[in-house]
Amino acid sequence: MDVDEYTPNLPTEDWLRVQQVVKDIVRDVAGILPYSLAAVTNAVAHHVDWCVNVAGFPMAKESLFRRDVIAYAVDLMPTSSPSTRGRQRAILLRTGETLGTVDALPPLTPLSAAQPSAPYTPAEVEDLCGWAEFQNSVARQSSARALLCLGLGAGLPTRDLCRIRAFDVGPGGEHVHVGGAQPRTVPVTPNWAPALNEIAQHTTDQSATLFRPGTRWHANIVTVFVERSSGLSVRPTTQRMRVTWIVEQLTRGTPMHTLLHAAGVKSMDALVRYEKFLPHI
Repeated sequence: MDVDEYTPNLPTEDWLRVQQVVKDIVRDVAGILPYSLAAVTNAVAHHVDWCVNVAGFPMAKESLFRRDVIAYAVDLMPTSSPSTRGRQRAILLRTGETLGTVDALPPLTPLSAAQPSAPYTPAEVEDLCGWAEFQNSVARQSSARALLCLGLGAGLPTRDLCRIRAFDVGPGGEHVHVGGAQPRTVPVTPNWAPALNEIAQHTTDQSATLFRPGTRWHANIVTVFVERSSGLSVRPTTQRMRVTWIVEQLTRGTPMHTLLHAAGVKSMDALVRYEKFLPHI
């Protein structure tokens, strides 16, 4: 890779504003840092873009690559995992040290591991049901209901949830057949089974997905649907719905081997972090 050939996933106007300073910085540190040219270029480009085009910092390396600026910018990365943010921060700090704008001081506080989201409360679940009914078209109402049934009723993660078709729903909506990399049959909690069955029965094309039929799958399909939805302030996320389902199963005393299989996880370690949400006996 040549730095002159690099084009980041940024708005053209924003990139044109910062590309020269990005390329100059990368050339200054290339070959010195223990990272690939692609990794350094990508990290520097997105950091400089945020600093200049979002935060309004002056376009000077002394301002862009201060230790406190790097820490703050990385902390605000919206969708990255702790490991990704940690790597980004390491690249930027090494870049700053090489440029002479960051002293090699004791390391910053380690980024905390991701904490599980809290389950929805019963009141919030009621609000989510209202959110589904508040959608502005029959198609969106159906997708919203399916999202809640498969998320709160079966605890499915996004990829599995978006694969479920009408013919994957068992009699009475009491279970769903999940395909893909972890094929399994997942029981649906009794309070969600009737609604799921109704959705499946009223689907004209039994091979169509229940959520967003006819829409090509992508990683943010649920997020985009929810962001563009009508309704109340409480809106669903697949992560919190899954946590709600897992905590409900643990509270009910579902046998561990049954829960591991239904959740699509291999070890009880994956469920230990939800113990803090269980009711005290």
